[in-house]
Amino acid sequence: MTMHHHGRARTVTAALVGFLLLMLTSCGGGGSGSEPHGGSSAPVPLPSPTSTKQALNEKNLGYMWPLTVDHGTAECRKGEQAVFQAPDGTTYALNERAKEAGYADISAIRASGDGGGKVSLGVLLSRTMKLCRAG
Repeated sequence: MTMHHHGRARTVTAALVGFLLLMLTSCGGGGSGSEPHGGSSAPVPLPSPTSTKQALNEKNLGYMWPLTVDHGTAECRKGEQAVFQAPDGTTYALNERAKEAGYADISAIRASGDGGGKVSLGVLLSRTMKLCRAG
């Protein structure tokens, strides 16, 4: 009786291990070897901006996404004020000019990286500054 029970547990364990291995390999994405250490999938490219506003989500920046919200709108407002509007409608400053204009501090929705430090806003800010040139 105990022998039968053991065999069943072993089968379940083997099936679970097989499933986990499948999950790990399917998340690898292409296996090009050029993936960053984060293991996140490649970012979804953004269309070229046609105005000073652009909807963005975490898929566009992949592991570089620096916020705790998963989407929003990047915008360049007059005087090269780079801002990000969160899904709840709050507009946050991405650069010093926007901060001086009185927009909310983006640190309220900044994500922390693996080391505990905040994820860099660099990529999001540079994308937003490109919108200034599109306007």
